[in-house]
This record gives sequence, C-alpha cells and structure tokens, in this order.
Amino acid sequence: MSAATEGNRVSPTPLLDRLAALRPAERWPLARDFIANEARAFFAELRAHAPIYETSEVTLVAKRADVIEVLSLPKVFTVDLYKPKMGDFMLAMDETIVNYRDKSVMRAILAFDDLPKIRAVAAEVADTALDAAGCEIEAVQQLARHVPMRIVQRCFGIHGPDQDLLDWSYANQMDQFNNLPYDDRPDAEAIHQAAEDSRVKLRTLFAQLIPARIAEIKAGTAPDDSLTRILSLNLPAADHFGMDRVVINVGGLLIGAIETTAEAVVNALAELFARPEALAGARAAAEAGDDAVFDGYVWEALRFSPIVAFMFREAASTITIAQGTDREKVIGKGTVVLPLSLSAMFDPDFVPDPEAFRPDRPFHTYLHFGYGHHECLGRYVGGVMIPEIVKRVLRRPAARPLAPVDMAGTPFPQSYRIGLG
Repeated sequence: MSAATEGNRVSPTPLLDRLAALRPAERWPLARDFIANEARAFFAELRAHAPIYETSEVTLVAKRADVIEVLSLPKVFTVDLYKPKMGDFMLAMDETIVNYRDKSVMRAILAFDDLPKIRAVAAEVADTALDAAGCEIEAVQQLARHVPMRIVQRCFGIHGPDQDLLDWSYANQMDQFNNLPYDDRPDAEAIHQAAEDSRVKLRTLFAQLIPARIAEIKAGTAPDDSLTRILSLNLPAADHFGMDRVVINVGGLLIGAIETTAEAVVNALAELFARPEALAGARAAAEAGDDAVFDGYVWEALRFSPIVAFMFREAASTITIAQGTDREKVIGKGTVVLPLSLSAMFDPDFVPDPEAFRPDRPFHTYLHFGYGHHECLGRYVGGVMIPEIVKRVLRRPAARPLAPVDMAGTPFPQSYRIGLG
C-alpha cells in the first residue's frame, strides 16, 4: 500500500506509511514531529497497527496496558535519564533508600489537611490578579505562573524574588524534561548550563532562608509552611536527612510547581473555550460551587490537551513486554522507551468512547500525574490548585480568548490573552 492509497482505498495508516518510506535513522525526527503536531491521530495508528514501535533512538509504547506495564517496573524501566540533570534528587532514583525516605518525609510535610487552604489561597490570588487586570489579562505570566509562584512562597515557604523563582522553575523544567539526548537540541548545553546556574542561585537563597527560619522556629514565630515543618522534624542522624536533603527536596517543590501548573491551566482553559457545550457545563458547575463536578471538566479537558504526551524511561536489562499477546516485543538493555500517556488515555480497550468529552469519567482514567513508583509528589496539591485557577477565570461571564496560545517556539505556553470585560 502506498503512502496514501492502494487503488481507490485510502490508507488507514498515512502517518505510519510516511515513516515506513524513510530510512530507519530518519524516522524518529518525523515521529517526534507527529507527536508535537498530530499526536492523537498518530497514536491511534500506533495502537491499531504498531503498538510497540521501534526507531533508532527510542521505542514508542502506545497501548494502555503496555504503558502501565512499563511504568510499573521501575527497576527494569528506570529513570536513569534524569540523573545527569537531577543528581541525587529522589525522582532520579528507583526503589532506593533515598527515594523511599525522601518521599516519605515530603509526604509528611505536604499534609493532606492543607488542601483546602491551598485551594483557598489559589482562589484569592487568582481573583486578585483577575480584578487587577481589568478588561484583559495575559494569562500565562499574570495568572497561570503567578498563582503557583505565590503558593510556593506562602505555603512552601520559599520566599525568593518573584522573577528569580519563575526563571529557576522554567530553567529546570526545560533541562530536566525537554533537553534529553533524544531531543537532539542544538542549544542543549546552554539549556543545561542555565539550569545549573539556577540551582547555584537557589542554594544561595536557601543559605539565607534556612538560618532565618531556624531562628524563627526557636522564637516560636515561624509560619506554618513546608520549610518550617521540614526544619522542625528533628530526624535522627541515622536517617541521613540533613540540610543537603532539605535544600534539594524543598527546592524540588519550586521546580515542580510553577511551570507544570501554568501549562495545565492554559491547556485546560484553551480546550474548554474551544468546546461551547463543555464550557457551558463547566461554568454552571463553577457558579454552583460544585468542585467535584467542575474539576471533572478540567481533567477531561487535559485528557485532550495534557502537558506532556509521554514519559521516558531507559531499560536496565533486556525484557519482553506484552507477553502472550500478538504485539509481544523484546526490549533490549539500554533502549530508551517512551510510554505514551496521551495515547493510553485514548485507548478504547480501557477508556469507553474515548473521543467523547465526558467530564464524569473516573479519575483513574487519567495519567496527568504519572503512574506508579514515580507518580508526581505534588499530585494532590496540583489536584486542587489547577482546577481552582481555571474556575476563577470561568466564573467571569465575559472571559474569552482574544488570541490562540502562543508557545513562541518553546515547549511551554508563553502568552495567552484572555478578555474579561
């Protein structure tokens, strides 16, 4: 079958046909372009015809069951690709003492009981920003980045200059998640250096914050935030959780909070604005104060427009995945594997009527916060912060997009103008 037709029949795999026409070494750049620009169509072809697709650089895994299998085997499909970027941060470690201990500590200080407060702070900061904007707001910088930055300062206790916090989060997100060997970026070294520089500056900030906060703790005047809690733990020396672990883990809250939240907020808003029926339902739920119903609209919008289309892992040993199926495949040691999370959320074997927008889907439909051993530490914080920011916009009856989301050639939204009056 040709790239387009065989006789009068249209090929069911036009994108895979285009890849097949290339030499193997040329396929990944085009596949990467498909993921960036027509992911759902490409992933549908993969699920139906090539669910475990090998290129010379990476192997794509498209079926939900296989995505979950990869993410469920952290000692086989490792996060070693993170290590040059993250050092000894827990996210770069698989089933280790450091991962187990640090994750336990951070979950203890990110108390579940804080979620109503975090949602309330997000609402207050978002409303203040929207009120100050007047008839129009540039929603990326003035809202979607601004609100999580205030959460970082008020709730996490990282009291740094606004622009520095924004820059440090952006630099690290660029390097850690968008500057991998298979990305083949011409500016890879500059991106990595910017992240390294930001981490030096962040450590300098903590060298000022921590002694001041310890003094406040001793005086009984410290605010109740993540930094105060972690410095008040008094863990025994045998736990090996010293100031170096405080800095790297609290710093991780900054790096993980701002840019990912901003992209999720912008993507959800843009998707809802493009769907009049869903927009009306979301607005009705927002006005009724029904967060459970409203949040469903946000998570479903993000299924269609998630912040990432895939995760990445590296095989530490040779393994056969999807054993016993007709798609069974041997994955060789050292293979970079991309479990396609967006594809998994549209797999009809798991998601009923996947092309329909259904805000009442159960939350386990979604992979917005990852899955398994490396599920996002901030899942529950993001789970209230993201929909609350979106809700504050949609409670404004005149809110509407004035222009498309502008990515400015980057992986992250850079501008999104929304009219308010």
